[in-house]
Formats: sequence, C-alpha cells, structure tokens
Amino acid sequence: MEQERLTVGELAALAGVSARTIRFYGKKGLLCPVAYSDNQYRQYDKSSLLQLQQILILKYIGFSLEEIVQIFQGQREMSLSELLAEQKRMLLEKREQLDQVISVVEKTQEYGSRDELKLPQLSELVKLVVGNQSANKSFGYYEKYGTKQQGWYPWLYRQLHVREGERVLDVGGGYGLVWRRSFFRSPPGVQIVVMEKARDQIDLLQGFVKENKKFLKKGTSFSFEQVDINQVDYGTEAYDCLVLLHMWPYIGDRAVFLDKAFRALKPWGRICANMNWRDYVVGLEGLLRGFSRELDIRFQCEKRQELMREIEREFKAHFPHTHDRIYENELRISDSGDLYRFLLDRGEVGRQIAGMGREFARYLDAYLKREGEVVIPSYARLMTGEKGK
Repeated sequence: MEQERLTVGELAALAGVSARTIRFYGKKGLLCPVAYSDNQYRQYDKSSLLQLQQILILKYIGFSLEEIVQIFQGQREMSLSELLAEQKRMLLEKREQLDQVISVVEKTQEYGSRDELKLPQLSELVKLVVGNQSANKSFGYYEKYGTKQQGWYPWLYRQLHVREGERVLDVGGGYGLVWRRSFFRSPPGVQIVVMEKARDQIDLLQGFVKENKKFLKKGTSFSFEQVDINQVDYGTEAYDCLVLLHMWPYIGDRAVFLDKAFRALKPWGRICANMNWRDYVVGLEGLLRGFSRELDIRFQCEKRQELMREIEREFKAHFPHTHDRIYENELRISDSGDLYRFLLDRGEVGRQIAGMGREFARYLDAYLKREGEVVIPSYARLMTGEKGK
C-alpha cells in the first residue's frame, strides 16, 4: 500500500521547522523528495519525517551539516552509545539551566519569607539571572534559526589544536561549552586550568566534569580557580595554549592582559581568542528603515567594528605571528515574536524599538508575512597568535 504523501509545508509543520529549512536540507543532499506531484511539487513520506528528525537531533547535539552529510553517506563511523552519550550531555545542560532558574525562585522565596529581600540579596539574584541570560540568549537564536546551529563549538575546539600532554589555560571559562562538546575529542594527558570569577559557573562546569569523567581520555584533567582574571597573574612559561572566548568586553586593560598572556605561554605556545561580529547592516537596515528612518543600525555596527579593529591591532602587536580562521553562519528568523525580541537586544536600536510598542510589532508581522523571513549574516573570527621561541 502506497504511503501517504506529504508536501513541503506539511513535513515542515510536523517537524516544527520552516519550509525553507526543508528545501535547504534538500540542496545539501540530506533530505531528497520521494516523488514529485503532477505539478512538479516535492513530495515526502513518513520515512522523510524520520530522516528529518535524525538530522535535527544530530544538529542539536552539535554536529555540523558537513559532519551530518558524512554520517548519512557512511563516511564517518559513530557508535550508537557515543551518539546517545552526546545527547545525554545536551539534556544535562538544559537541566542545569532549569536548575538555575529554580535556584533563583527558591532564593527569592527564602529571602521573602524572612523579609530580607534587601539590596545585596537582590543584587545577587539579578547578577545570577542576567549572567545566565547573557550566556544563553544570543546563542539560543543561533540554536533555533542559525543555518549551522550548534556547529560553532565543535568547530571552535578543532581550531584550538589541543595536543596530547599539553597544559591549557581557559581565561574566563564560563559554562565551558567548548569543553563540554569535546569530551570525546580531547587527546590523552591534557591538563585544562579554568579561571573564572563566577562561583555558580565553576560549580556547573565542575559538576559536569565529575558526572562525565569517564568520557575523558587517560590522564586528561580539569582544575578550577575562582579568580578575577584582571587581578591575577597567569605565571611564567606555564601553558602551551591560552584560550580566551567571548571575554574581550570583560578585560580591563588589554595591554596588561596581553603582556601577562605572553609571559604565561611556553616557547612556541599559542593564544586563541575569538572576535564575533554580525553584519546587522546587511540583514536589518532595510527592515528597520522601512518602518522609520530614525532606526539607524549602521552607526552602531561601525562603532563595534572599529573596536574589533583596535583589539586586532593590539593583539598582533604582542603576537606578530597570527593567523585567522573564519566561521560563517547566518540567522534566518521567520517568527515575528522572536525577531522582535532579537531586535530589542540590539543596544541603542533596541531601546528605540522598545518605545514603539504594538505598532512596530504589527509592522514585523506584516513584513514576515510578505517576505517569509529575515536573513542576518554572522561571522566568528578566531585569532591564533604564536609566541615563538
């Protein structure tokens, strides 16, 4: 008996993705139609839905599209236990986020029951909430709407080129996502030292390492130091690799930091630091100007790019032997509510939008109904500087 045929839209609705996503996977050779209608429209069946779910799961647990193509073409060996172990780690991360929300609620209840919700306690709770939001909000958009989704962290780890027996310093390690996603990839004998100011972030990463220690290669270990990275010294010729991810806004004096980093590296050691920028002008200028000429995102982007150029000059002054790697991604946002919230996070433009209320929200509804989605290019740049002998 012939299986029921599904259109692109029906398949997309069943899987909770956009029709454009279905067509994009088709171009990549991951999800081909099982047939075509008399009008030459693509048709799919239940097996297509199963394959789409497999693609989405693999992307969700951190595989790039290139890696998924290799898996489906049989070019990469991957055991079921390895796949399930990575999925479990992803779920544990989600649980940790929920545990933090519950922790905030419980602390608020505790202080409230004793009538002690005063400024110091309120400040503690706000820091916890804001810290979690800033760590997860932006990445959440790329997880949901990015064409590469969570391929960023596996890609990033590969660029670090961590070798057997090396000693690595992660300055401001945060939630340690680059290490969480690389337990299977880390070579033996690596010593990873994480310096982080926030106790709750250290606790989360420590707990994760303890629970998943069995996946580490022989001799590989983690140690943690709760310190202010601007106040502590990193030692002399103590590390083969120094990692700085998403930390430039938190560096007090960049020249002082780069001096300390240079001293901390062994001869021929390397420092890996990322600089992310988004070409919001390309993706958003037309959208914003269509509503109001006063919504100018170009100045904001140019100001940010000038800061990135300044950081690059300082970095290369300390590490003349520097090479770059570029990770390209893009956001394809098709939901007006998510697009509205995304725009609210865009600094001065977001503050202007916040005062426009429902009129701007209705404009976004109409825009997406007409255009289908907004495409926002994004690039992440990893600079690797070598110390030399």
